[in-house]
Amino acid sequence: MALPKILIVDDQAFARQLLHDELLAAGMLVAEAADGAAACALAATFQPDLIMMDMVMPGLDGIEACRRLKADPQTASIPVIVLTANKEKNKLVDAFAAGADDYLNKPFASHELLARINSNLAKRSSTEMLRQEVTDTGILLEISQAITSSLDTRRILQIIVEKIAGNMDVLRCSIVRLSEGDDYGYVLASSDDPGINGLRITLDRYPEIREVIRTGKSLVLEDVKNHPLMREVREHISGLAFSSILVLPVIYRNEVIGTLMLRTARAGNSFSSRELRFCELVANVSASALKNAYLYEKARGESQELREVKERLERELREKALFEFLFEHASDGLMALNARGELVYVNRSALAMLGYSRNEVLDLGLADIVADECRQDALENHLSFFVGREYRRRCDLVFLTKGEEKLHVSMSVSDYRLDGRYLICSFTDVTEERRFQKQLQDANERLRSLDRLKSEFIRTATHELRIPVSIMYSYCALLGESDAGTLTETQRQYLKAAVESGERLVDLIDSMLDLARIESGGPTLNLGEKKIIEPIRDVYSVLAPYAEQNGLHISIEPIDEELSACFDPAQIACVLTNLIGNAIKFTPPGGGIGISAGRHGEHVRVTVSDTGVGIPEECHSKIFDEFCQVGATSGPRKGSGLGLTICKRIIAAHKGDLWVDSAPQKGSIFTFTLPSCPSS
Repeated sequence: MALPKILIVDDQAFARQLLHDELLAAGMLVAEAADGAAACALAATFQPDLIMMDMVMPGLDGIEACRRLKADPQTASIPVIVLTANKEKNKLVDAFAAGADDYLNKPFASHELLARINSNLAKRSSTEMLRQEVTDTGILLEISQAITSSLDTRRILQIIVEKIAGNMDVLRCSIVRLSEGDDYGYVLASSDDPGINGLRITLDRYPEIREVIRTGKSLVLEDVKNHPLMREVREHISGLAFSSILVLPVIYRNEVIGTLMLRTARAGNSFSSRELRFCELVANVSASALKNAYLYEKARGESQELREVKERLERELREKALFEFLFEHASDGLMALNARGELVYVNRSALAMLGYSRNEVLDLGLADIVADECRQDALENHLSFFVGREYRRRCDLVFLTKGEEKLHVSMSVSDYRLDGRYLICSFTDVTEERRFQKQLQDANERLRSLDRLKSEFIRTATHELRIPVSIMYSYCALLGESDAGTLTETQRQYLKAAVESGERLVDLIDSMLDLARIESGGPTLNLGEKKIIEPIRDVYSVLAPYAEQNGLHISIEPIDEELSACFDPAQIACVLTNLIGNAIKFTPPGGGIGISAGRHGEHVRVTVSDTGVGIPEECHSKIFDEFCQVGATSGPRKGSGLGLTICKRIIAAHKGDLWVDSAPQKGSIFTFTLPSCPSS
């Protein structure tokens, strides 16, 4: 129970102190003012329950101060007891005319003082209670009128929560509709959000609602954040502004169909008995409106469902008509067959292909229109479709037209079983296409045969050329070394040209033989898990002196000694020799060549880089073709033009890849990958 608040107004400090001591001893809260003007200002903020006002004071006297207080709506209801001496009794009429509620003669006895104060406090409390009851009754009347005068249940519920929030000091008032056996509630109205309109909430997050559903009784939680009932949801409400909750059941025919919820920042005794009675009356009045809202929502849902069914049926009828039109006018042949293999529908394109009229074709079955060579296969596939076995959805068939001509068709069987009884299939005339395919196959076979003859000829010719060319090259090289002093300058130049040409010719013949072996299948790769550093070191030891003679620096970047992959060492050494050899050929003196390797996902990646002349981007894919050479735009050709082709095919045989990144005058980077060996 809150302590009564008393405002003492007197220009004499001694009189104020005397009253202050008396009232404080009686358990009241006291504030003081020395004149009428200060009393008016303090009353607006202090909001006392009663004012003790001296009638005669300098400046604004007690009578005028009383008149101002009673004229202000904020302070009009506060009782004023004027203090007067016997010689001032003739002014009491003016005081009562100004609105004074009682008077007390000076000097006064303590018991009389307290009696007068308690009497006026009780009178004010009764008056306030009566006024509030009148207000509450008026609100209930307005709510009742709204319920009986409107069919808009959502608007009615919104009026209810707004009236309650306007009559009570609450942060939010809301009405929640419940459904039997449902784990959710639906907020139909809220005083702080007029447009909430059926927000669904999970009741697991609202244990206070579940408790009211369980007990069917009103529930007040004074300290929400520390209440044991709210333990499970404390983390969700810790940042919210409310301190107390009032939840009242809305009962319709002994069933809790919803709740009326009020949240307030007030602490302690947050809801008075009058407020509880008022809210219970509103909850009772709201029951029919809430039930009507539920029924309206249900009826609206059923009506919406009926509209959706009607629209769906209309849409399906339109789609059916459209599909029938498309089926009939499709460019592909379409037909439907029953489980016995009888044709029950054939579109215009199918009739045109088969040469039958619609009446004629409906007397036929699948066996009548399929040629002998594929009839059994077609009938078995048709049976498999209807008995639930695996069937081919695409196949080629040969149909017999009415004129006994063979029609090659590409058939597609739909997965959709029309009405559970019919097979739908489409077919396209591919007679000319199959004839062209047969001609193309024959032509390709002839080309492959010619290619095999070409490869055999090249292999035989190069093999036959290898011995005499090697002999001529060896003799020319020997002659240049032994008799160089007896030859003229012109003869030495001719001999040097012969040696260089012989060297290139021997290299070309060896490359062509290697390529021929690869194309013909070649020797089986000796695959196994090997350390990649071994072939790199072997090739480096052979080519490093040659690079130094050409004024180049060749280096191996740090490589993990245990880095391994699945490869044939001899073949990968051949790839490295070609790549590093090309780098030496096409890098000017003073340049550098680098070799590196590392793990990249499931592969080992090996890179050979140089600072040579580079390769234009448009030639990156061409350099792996046979006899293609780029990079040397002037001077004699370097190499046979087959080295990169051989490298590409060796790496492909290893299930790897080879590519180049390069640009003119910026050098080249050749990279190839090798797979890791499968785990044992």
